[in-house]
Amino acid sequence: MQVRRSAPITALMVMALAIITFLPGKAQAQLGVAAGLNFEQLSDISGSRSATYDNASGYHFGVFFDTGSSPIALRIGAYYRDMGDVEFDLGEFSELFDLSLLDVAADVRFNLLPTPVIRPFVSAGPVVSFPSSSNDDYLESLETATVSGNVGAGLAFSLGGLMLTPELRYSIGVSRFMKDEFTIRGVAFETDDVHRANSVMLRLGVIF
Repeated sequence: MQVRRSAPITALMVMALAIITFLPGKAQAQLGVAAGLNFEQLSDISGSRSATYDNASGYHFGVFFDTGSSPIALRIGAYYRDMGDVEFDLGEFSELFDLSLLDVAADVRFNLLPTPVIRPFVSAGPVVSFPSSSNDDYLESLETATVSGNVGAGLAFSLGGLMLTPELRYSIGVSRFMKDEFTIRGVAFETDDVHRANSVMLRLGVIF
């Protein structure tokens, strides 16, 4: 079990090292901070019992290193993501759970047709997330780590000596978000499908 849970982290490290190997030798990392809003969707649960989730919204913030303005660059970051209160509806009862994640992301960024003022870009890469909740039942139902694939598009432009990067991102869940067997409020679940979490993010980054 421990090997299976550490596999996403190992995969992320291998991918990040491979990307760094093929980056231009003159690339220099720049420190940045980012924050924004996120809109979450958790897939419904089916199996021995069924349950549904309402969509949730929250916020995120974090730090990242960006390798600069080369045509192909790497951005590695760590972000705290608050998904807000997630409503879990079992039919006979519903309950709100707080849910947050620590996201570790490695994005490959492609600069598109740069101009003297604005540099549009697209990005893609894996994200490993570590979910958490103050509700013990719900926390025990979550996988220790999950993997998502992220795609994004944005603009980079200078303002007052800083580089601003407004961006729209879409996160697609790849691995299971909740365990295949768990218990919430004494109700046992055995799910027969992969429970995933998807997210749309609006983010503003500032590179120093």
